[in-house]
Amino acid sequence: MPPSAARNLPITAAEYLEGELRSKDRHEFVDGRIYAMAGASLRHNEICLDAAILLKDHLRGGPCRTFIEAVKVQIADDLGESYYYPDVVVTCEAADDNSHIVRSPNLIIEVLSPSTSRNDRGDKLATYKRMPSVEEIVYIEQDWPEIFVLRRSDGWKKHLYTQPESPVHLESIDLTVTVADFYQSAPFPADVKRPWYLINREDG
Repeated sequence: MPPSAARNLPITAAEYLEGELRSKDRHEFVDGRIYAMAGASLRHNEICLDAAILLKDHLRGGPCRTFIEAVKVQIADDLGESYYYPDVVVTCEAADDNSHIVRSPNLIIEVLSPSTSRNDRGDKLATYKRMPSVEEIVYIEQDWPEIFVLRRSDGWKKHLYTQPESPVHLESIDLTVTVADFYQSAPFPADVKRPWYLINREDG
């Protein structure tokens, strides 16, 4: 979800983390500034839960763990330090044992809405790509059936899926499901279409 407002004065990551433990609202942290998180729609929440359940059921009994919305991901390198709240995140790293933070995610999923798409597909995507552990990033459109997957293994090439029966392979956790599986609790009416400016994109 997107930042709705930023605090002007830079703060340290330690100050942010301390404040976040006490705060009733969630905030993201980007290089010294904090951004309040906007609330999610019911549809957004249902899609997040469907995705998390698919992953959690598939990974049950193995070393990988699935978290949803309220768990932070830390990105810290020579370019800066940020903390984001992905909609769904999977880590297979045993050392990820902090009670509130994932530092080595393998798979990140974001559910897009009109208010989140620009940030999720822009600066946040570029930041996620900087994390050496991230193998795959998945974007799920909230308002029409569309999923696209980006993988480190093929240079972050975009794989687009728009048909309900299209198989979507998540290489990072060896799971294949359909587009419709991600919308089980929030199916679309028969007349829902992608925006006109996307209509000529190919499924793939």
